[in-house]
Amino acid sequence: MKTLKMLILIGCTFIIVACNKTAGTISGVYVTAFKNEYSIANDTLIIEAYNLEAGTYHVIRRSGYHRIREGKVLPKEFDTKKWVATYNQEKQVLQETELGRQIYVNADKGSLSFGATYQKIK
Repeated sequence: MKTLKMLILIGCTFIIVACNKTAGTISGVYVTAFKNEYSIANDTLIIEAYNLEAGTYHVIRRSGYHRIREGKVLPKEFDTKKWVATYNQEKQVLQETELGRQIYVNADKGSLSFGATYQKIK
């Protein structure tokens, strides 16, 4: 009987740890950089848990970019956007409803897809 109780306790511990690990892996700092004929840009996504029970997260997108006009690189400009997104566990997607933004989560690789692939650094 003691062995059965111990096995149940160990099983519950593993389940709790696995659930907490999945929820915490989304939060972090993700970065990407890209260049095309019109601009050179660096993007940072900061994702912070807001309410884990409801699956909501604060998302902050910070961008720094140089516009390229007529072959000339213009001075760097900065932009910051903030929004709240809900995490869909089944689809592995952070969804923001106001503007329809969707961030696809690949927790195994530590990356996100939001127009480009962002790598987790923190």
